[in-house]
Amino acid sequence: MELFTDILAPAPVAQPATVARQSAIAARPTLTPSTRLGLPPSRSNPWQRVGHPLSPAAATDPVLAIREAGLDWTVSRVDLRTADNLDPVPDFSAIRRSDTKRILGVVGPDYEPFQNAGLFHVFSDLAQVGRDDGGLPFTIETAGAFNGGKVVWALAHLPDLGIKIGDDESKTYLLVSNGHTGNKTLIIAPTTIRVCCRNSLAMAEAQARANRRRGLAGGFSLRHTSGLAEAVKQAKDAFAATIASHAATKAAWQHLAGKPLTSKLEADFMAAVFGKPGPDEADRARTIRKNREDRIAAILASPTSQVRGTKDTMFSVLQAVVEWADHDRSTRTTDGGDADESRLFSATFGSGAELKAKAWDAALELAG
Repeated sequence: MELFTDILAPAPVAQPATVARQSAIAARPTLTPSTRLGLPPSRSNPWQRVGHPLSPAAATDPVLAIREAGLDWTVSRVDLRTADNLDPVPDFSAIRRSDTKRILGVVGPDYEPFQNAGLFHVFSDLAQVGRDDGGLPFTIETAGAFNGGKVVWALAHLPDLGIKIGDDESKTYLLVSNGHTGNKTLIIAPTTIRVCCRNSLAMAEAQARANRRRGLAGGFSLRHTSGLAEAVKQAKDAFAATIASHAATKAAWQHLAGKPLTSKLEADFMAAVFGKPGPDEADRARTIRKNREDRIAAILASPTSQVRGTKDTMFSVLQAVVEWADHDRSTRTTDGGDADESRLFSATFGSGAELKAKAWDAALELAG
C-alpha cells in the first residue's frame, strides 16, 4: 500500500528559477503553513513519551529526580543454578532488580553493579563545576528506563549551548545512561533535539578521525569512582568535550545549510544511506522501500523541512531522514516494550543510531 497517494497534492508546475532551484524538490506539493501530508500535526518529544518529565523542583535536585522518574530501585547479584538439579553455575551471576525481582541480565565474575543513584550523582558532580572552571548551567528534564530497567537514562538541558540557523533552532542536552546487563558502561553523550520536529541527533566529534570527516560523537565513558576530586575532574572533562563538540556541530550544520539541495544530491544521498534496489528486489522489500520513500518525501514537503535558513539544503534532507528514524521507522518490540520505546532505543543505541550516523557521514561527504 502506498501511504500518501490519496493525500499528496499534484506536483506544481516548475517556474523559472536558478539552476539549483530548478533541480531541487521539483515534484513536491505546494505547501501551506499547516500542511502535514498525513503526518501528525506536530511531533511530540519521544524522550518525554517514553520517560518521565520532571517537575521544576526535580530539574535541579538529583535526589528528587530519581524518585519522580521511578528509578529509586537498586540491583544486586544473585547466584545462578541449573534448572534440572539446582547445581551452581560457576563464574556467572544474574543481576536482579530490587522492586520487581526481575532478572535484567547475566554477568561475569568481574562485573560490579552500578546503582541508579550513581547515575544521578553524575549531575551532582556536574553541579560542582563553576563557570570559571568551564561549567555550564543545566536542568534535568526527563529520565527513564529501557527494556524494563536494563538501561537507565536521564536527559539534561544545557540552555547556553543552543544552535540556531535562521529560524531553525536546536537545543543541546547531556544524555547520561548506564546499563545493568554488563555490556554498557556509564556514558555521557552530548546530543541535540531540533525544536520543530523533536529529532534527536548526537553531536559531532570534536576531533576528526584519521583521514576522515568528523563523525557523530559516541559519548565518553565515566569511571566509577568514590573520590570527589576525581569525580569533579571527570565532570570538567565532560563539559570541555561537550563545548568542543558543540562548536564542531555548529560548524558542520552551517556548512550543510549552505549547500543547496538538488534532485541529484537528494538521490545520491538516499542511495548512500539506504542503498539502491537490486533487479531481484522481493515484493515485501519493494513495499517497505516504497513506504519509506513516501514517508520521507512527505517529511521533506512538510513544514519541518521548510524552515527559513535550512530549507532545500543538505541539512534539511539529513534532518528528514533523522525525523523518519526517530518518529516513523518500524522496529521490533521486546520485553513488553511499546513501539515508541523500541524505536527510541534503536535510534539512540541500536540500528537506528547507526542509520543516523550513516546519514550524517553521507551528508557531509556530498556537501564537500
